[in-house]
Amino acid sequence: MEDPENDKNLMVVEAIEGYAWNHNMKPWEVFLLFRHNGILELLRTQYKLLHTQSLEESIYFVEDILRRRQNEK
Repeated sequence: MEDPENDKNLMVVEAIEGYAWNHNMKPWEVFLLFRHNGILELLRTQYKLLHTQSLEESIYFVEDILRRRQNEK
């Protein structure tokens, strides 16, 4: 039986690692960026949608959210 919480955690880790790779950042820097901007919880709440998409699509989703939040400031 699959554990949905474990699956969500794995998706978050993959998003952190992928974003770090794409933006030449260290994973711990991305973790702090995501935590500061509410991305960690957002990824978890959007799991049902995001787990059906590629990792790149999830990273694009995060980039879009961060861009929108930056423009709000």
